Amino acid sequence: MKAPRQFGRHILTTHKSKRLMILWFAIFALPVWVLFDSWLENKNPHMWIFMFLLYAPALYMLASYLRSRLHIYENGLIYQSLFGTKTVAFKPNMQMYITRIQEKMYGINAARHVAVRLVQKDETVKIPSSFLYMEEVIEILLNYQANTMLPAMIQAFNEGKTLNFGAIKLNNHMISVKDKKFPFEQLSEIEVDNGVLRFYTHNNSGGLLQKGAAYVELSKVANFDVLNHLLSQSDAMVVKMY
Repeated sequence: MKAPRQFGRHILTTHKSKRLMILWFAIFALPVWVLFDSWLENKNPHMWIFMFLLYAPALYMLASYLRSRLHIYENGLIYQSLFGTKTVAFKPNMQMYITRIQEKMYGINAARHVAVRLVQKDETVKIPSSFLYMEEVIEILLNYQANTMLPAMIQAFNEGKTLNFGAIKLNNHMISVKDKKFPFEQLSEIEVDNGVLRFYTHNNSGGLLQKGAAYVELSKVANFDVLNHLLSQSDAMVVKMY
């Protein structure tokens, strides 16, 4: 895959995992064989339709596995999917959403899924958790965020500009959570609890139906590490992690 010259050095190329596809083929192998054996005996063409319906999702996953690639460079990435190719250049105003989901079974940690969504102006790229090496992908993105995005956003913050973090807007004297605005002096605490960012004020800690004066899911907050750094460095508030 040839990248734009400004993307710089190639860092990583990854693809989707084939486990789910193989699992699907394996689970329905016996029913498909029974249908095929029935076709051999009766020559009923409807058996081919049933076999195709059973294996259609697996065939889709196979096509997606063969086509889908993620190429990451120093200053951008190229995402190839079954339905086309998207290119995103890394810039300081890029919004990066990282979602981590830990599945549990009978109270024991089971599968762990990581997904990334990047928004750059009108271009959105969603990298699903089915890609391999997602933690390495996130590390590359976070390194870019720390080395390039953070200094630019610190400068804009110090200049009094309002920064966009998706569901949250921030400047050097207040924070806006969805449609609620909180001057820093009104806030008593900010915490992250179970994937939710909660805001408490001196006179509102929430009630029976809502914990905190406002809350937002972390999956809807872009560049959370930058947001947390700005709040901590400005002495506005320290986000407590639980």
